[in-house]
Order: sequence, then C-alpha cells, then structure tokens
Amino acid sequence: MAKQNRKNTNKKQPAVKNKIKEVGSELKKVSYPTLGKTVQQTGVVISVVLIFTLVLFGIDRLLSFLYELLVSGI
Repeated sequence: MAKQNRKNTNKKQPAVKNKIKEVGSELKKVSYPTLGKTVQQTGVVISVVLIFTLVLFGIDRLLSFLYELLVSGI
C-alpha cells in the first residue's frame, strides 16, 4: 500500500514541472503595454467613471426632487 502511494506522488512531480515550464513559456509570449499606453488607458477609464458618476448623481438629484414634490402634495 505504501509503495503504491509513492508511485502516485512520483507521477505527479513531472506533471507539475511540465506545467510550470509551459506557464513560463507562455509568459514569454505575452506582450505588455508601454508605460505611456497604460497611463493613457488609465486616464480614459477614470474619465469615463467620472462622467458616469456625474450622470448618475444628476439622475439621483432629479428623482429626489420629483419625489419631494410628490410627497409635499404639490
């Protein structure tokens, strides 16, 4: 029984080593963006988030105003 467990662990080690080698070779193929491109894309994301924040804030204020009119009985 103990010999059988040793055989199973020995078979797993080469598979793990092969998987690590595969991951390393795939990471070498990755092309990373330049710093300028990253900063530019980050600026776009922040701008879009701010625009949507202002739009949602405006909608919220408008609905709040309409609700207050409705509750006060016009």
